[in-house]
Amino acid sequence: MSGNEKKIIIILIITSIIAIIGAQIYKAATVFKYEGHLDEVIISVDDNSLTLREFGYYIYTTEEFVQKQAVIYDPEDPLHWWNTHFSAGLDSQFVSELAMKTAINTYLSHAIYYAEAQKAGMALSSSEEEAAQSEADEMYQKMSPLQLKKTGLNESLIYFALCRKKLASKYAEDLATNIDFSGYEDDLGSLLSGDGDYFQNVILPQHNVVINEKLMKNIKIGRITVNNT
Repeated sequence: MSGNEKKIIIILIITSIIAIIGAQIYKAATVFKYEGHLDEVIISVDDNSLTLREFGYYIYTTEEFVQKQAVIYDPEDPLHWWNTHFSAGLDSQFVSELAMKTAINTYLSHAIYYAEAQKAGMALSSSEEEAAQSEADEMYQKMSPLQLKKTGLNESLIYFALCRKKLASKYAEDLATNIDFSGYEDDLGSLLSGDGDYFQNVILPQHNVVINEKLMKNIKIGRITVNNT
């Protein structure tokens, strides 16, 4: 092998090493870090914005609920359930996709009903606020340090989310007594829930909803507060 051939081989090897290192650096620099986006707005409803940190309440509660099903379905590999695909024509989706839609729609219903309740002069009673505080304490104590760090949640944020949920529920109950639901088959609770037909087809279209799709597409539900070790 001539000296020139050796130089060419050495140059090729060095070039390959540089390319590999460069690819690794680029990959590390572009990896999405959930905790680095906690204070970015992920959803806006009318004049109200929700940060990823605040959305953590809905991420956590949704993941907690679905994870219980996942552990029953496959105790050794819960992600098997999260990655299960249900074929139902145009509605075919993975469990993880359904879970994310539920988290988003639950927040949307809470936000809209809460705002409408405030406009109507509705408020929580002292006992309801105390119940919300007690539930917030319980949830906060139940969350692991890793879950709290990942979501960025604190007791105050959890308390506010629960107050919003309770006032939204109070408004929905009042709404249920003043609307004609003729033609709908589901029960009133289901119809007015975030995923419900009445909420989706009648109430939601009356409001301006903006979702930060760039941020949302990086949120891998099923791997945030669960299945992340």
